[in-house]
Amino acid sequence: MCLFDPSKEIQEPVNHDKTDSSILSLVSAPTGIDPFSFVVPSTIDPDERCFYRPDTYYTYYSYPGTIFQKRIVTFEERKQISYPSSRGLYVGEIILLEYCSKGKYPKPTFGYPGFWWFEYGIRDVGHALESLEKRGFIRWQSKSESLYNLNVDELKIILKNNILPVSGKKSDLIKRIIIKIPENKLNVPSYAIKYVLTDLGKDELADNGYVPYMHRHKLATIESHTFGEPFNVWEINKLFPDGNAKDWRRIVGEIEKERFGVDIASSPIEDISKERITPEDLSAKGERVRKYLLANKGLISQGICSEGNGYIEESKGLDYKALGKDKEALFMFFIAIGKRFDAPELYIEAASLLRKYSLLEEELSVVEAGISCLSNNDHVKADLIERREQIQELIKNK
Repeated sequence: MCLFDPSKEIQEPVNHDKTDSSILSLVSAPTGIDPFSFVVPSTIDPDERCFYRPDTYYTYYSYPGTIFQKRIVTFEERKQISYPSSRGLYVGEIILLEYCSKGKYPKPTFGYPGFWWFEYGIRDVGHALESLEKRGFIRWQSKSESLYNLNVDELKIILKNNILPVSGKKSDLIKRIIIKIPENKLNVPSYAIKYVLTDLGKDELADNGYVPYMHRHKLATIESHTFGEPFNVWEINKLFPDGNAKDWRRIVGEIEKERFGVDIASSPIEDISKERITPEDLSAKGERVRKYLLANKGLISQGICSEGNGYIEESKGLDYKALGKDKEALFMFFIAIGKRFDAPELYIEAASLLRKYSLLEEELSVVEAGISCLSNNDHVKADLIERREQIQELIKNK
């Protein structure tokens, strides 16, 4: 049975106002700002501009000129209506630590997601990172540390270039490079310097885990009481006025238990992607993924009808995939696909995950959706058309 049928699931998103009255009173539109104007900060470094969307994407208001129009709450304004951690960091800064912990920043491969501005009010991500570095929460990764991101063949090239033995496991190769080659003489292929967390940053992220948790929570709500009691990172932040959030799992878990009937925060999430997948149990694992998605089909449909064009859901899906949480990644990908988000990576990543679990019918539907939705990308469309033929052959021979 095919879970995702684009002809039935894809629909136009319904936008909702995210701002409650208390926030509106604090961020009412300043005199002289046109709702249709763009945020063009002069502080962004020229070599970083290519990692942002066009300036016309960053408006002072979301949905300008409509009944859903609201002004973006900037980071500085958030500091006035939210609580800092015990170390003085605010929600947006803690999320930045999360992304640095995965070795993505600065200058991420696919650019800075729009949620930095639209959700956290951070327009210049690069300078926000510099601020965290100055305060000792992050530091630049060394070349030696970047070796762990390379594959065995790349490590062997480094060893060969330095006339060193290439035998042993990956850990042996890395150890040999670190011992034998000084940092200042180490030449790492495609080396791109990234931030990593300092011990202070690691402690900060560990103590405030509710922030990345709520950032990705599939049941998180908008910032409004219009549709019931809100459940989002800003509401949880209010529960820790003294900045001490170490007990966040118990507190958030109790809220989840009351509202949704299950304590997710205090329970380990099953991570099937880290299990060894063998031919013998691949089919069973694929069925578990299918059942999970079927059980959440209603939530996927609700997500498709939520505000936004799918950019945020795609970003969250990529984050889940990077963490090995394949089911949650597909959940987000399906919402983004349902919103007809025009991003080649979305359809490629979703199709790859479905292929991993031999969910061929679902993969075919995703590929069909990509062929239908993608615009001005003939190269990717051609790849998807070729993939469609391959899937159809696999289904035929299944």
